[in-house]
Amino acid sequence: MNALRQLEQAVLEEGREWTRRRWEQQLQAQSNALPARCPQTNQGLKNTRWRDLRLDSVVGPVSLRVRHGYSPALGRWVCPAREAWGLPAYQRLSPEFQARLTYTATDTGSYEGAARLAANWGSPISDGCIHEPRQRLGEAAPTLALPTPGPTPGEPEFSLVIMPDGWMARERGPDWGASRRRKKPQRIAGHEIKSAVIYRLEQRAQNAGGRGLLIEKSVVASPPETSPVDFGATVQAEARRRGLGRAKVV
Repeated sequence: MNALRQLEQAVLEEGREWTRRRWEQQLQAQSNALPARCPQTNQGLKNTRWRDLRLDSVVGPVSLRVRHGYSPALGRWVCPAREAWGLPAYQRLSPEFQARLTYTATDTGSYEGAARLAANWGSPISDGCIHEPRQRLGEAAPTLALPTPGPTPGEPEFSLVIMPDGWMARERGPDWGASRRRKKPQRIAGHEIKSAVIYRLEQRAQNAGGRGLLIEKSVVASPPETSPVDFGATVQAEARRRGLGRAKVV
């Protein structure tokens, strides 16, 4: 290996370790300063105790001691540190590490590819640890309010095209794991996924071979079993964001 690269890697590793220890110290100090109270009700916690908490981060794992206690008002155990840091129960990834892994998995298109890239930039992790937070964030995504792009100064007239369609996805059927003795098991089930493409007619183009291209487009997709009404509302919301109210022709 090139000597200069080896030196650079060594210095980077020293910086990562310094950052990891610094962050670990700050988190532990915050945890120690939190009162033994329920953050939601401000009532004192019962049967408090200290437990280990490990967080996997961009710079490596940090090991902490955090307080737990029982909240009579909520009827469950509460960790004030997790509540203060916005960490759901059992989450092991730091918010920044989770955001980077989720973006990487979205950009690469696979959990395996995201895991390989994470290991390459110094944060090894299994593809299974990437799957769970990405699925959870994906389920919450439809409830997020996205900003509506405003019209650009001197925006020319345009026509908006909305093309919805449905296609069948193969999924596990009710008899996926049935034994061979079962007659005619339904191992595969088809479910319709409704999707739509939204673009401006003026943003059509062609490549050198004459094939049609879209310079910019927006894609809307819904999970299987989504009703046509809910799918239509999602398409309408995205079309409004893309200029439905300003289009000359739709």
